[in-house]
This record gives sequence, structure tokens and C-alpha cells, in this order.
Amino acid sequence: MAGQPALEAEIEIEATPDEVWAAVSDVDSMKSRSPELVTMRMLGKPKEGRRSLNINRRKGFAWPTTARITRWKPPANDGGSGAFAFHVWPTNVEWSYDIEPTPSGVRVVERRTALPNPSLTVRLTARWALGGADVHDVELLDGMNATLAALKSEVETSA
Repeated sequence: MAGQPALEAEIEIEATPDEVWAAVSDVDSMKSRSPELVTMRMLGKPKEGRRSLNINRRKGFAWPTTARITRWKPPANDGGSGAFAFHVWPTNVEWSYDIEPTPSGVRVVERRTALPNPSLTVRLTARWALGGADVHDVELLDGMNATLAALKSEVETSA
């Protein structure tokens, strides 16, 4: 398996950057939006450098990952833009949410960096448990769009 490309999805939300940040940075609620995440157990209050233990699932297969927050930037600290990113092991990819103000609200971009050199464990898991990396990436992109749609619904309903 060669590497896998970066993935990206985006959505426009009619809300303030602070309202969107409140939802995006609530790591306990991520499992209610993400189709693959079962739980993300943060070891302490979320901030840059903080670690988490995560459980993911796809159909009948579940697997653990660990993560470390690499960016934690509330919008109030940067003129309305915000960012939350975490590096995941064993895949060595970064997942991120970038928040940018727009004239009508906020643009949220969810990204997964490219997976250029997956380990043997990751390659075998992708092939035998996830139906292949390409199939899983299609599902991940669909999941990213579903996650952002759920975020939009949640924030716009409560705003």
C-alpha cells in the first residue's frame, strides 16, 4: 500500500466563531457527530500537548488510537479564527478543524493529513479489517461531511 492522500471537507455555519469553537472544542461531544469515533478520553483539560485515548469503530471492528493535541487556538485569541488539531498514532496523521469568519458566519474546514508511509500494522488493519485503505478513505470523507453537517445543525439550532 502506497500512501493515502490528504482528505478535506468544509461547511459554512451561520453562527459566531465563539459559538462554533464551543462545539468543535468540546471533545466529549465529538463521538455524537463522528460516525467512526466511539470515544475520545482526554487525559485532563484540552490544551496543546494534552493526550487522549480513543476508540474507533467501523462495522464490527473496533480499534484504539492515541492522540496529542498539536493546535488549540480559540477564536478569541486570533481575531475570530480558531484551530483545533490532533496527531493520531498509529497512523501518524493529523486531524484538524479550522474556523474562519465569513461575512455570513463561519467556515469550518476539517482535514486529515496525507498518510505517506503507513506501518505494517496500519497496512494490515486497513486491508483486512477496513476493506482496504481506498475504501476506508471514501468512508472517512463521507464521515467528515456527516460530522460537519451534524456540527452545523447543532450550532445553528442552539444559536
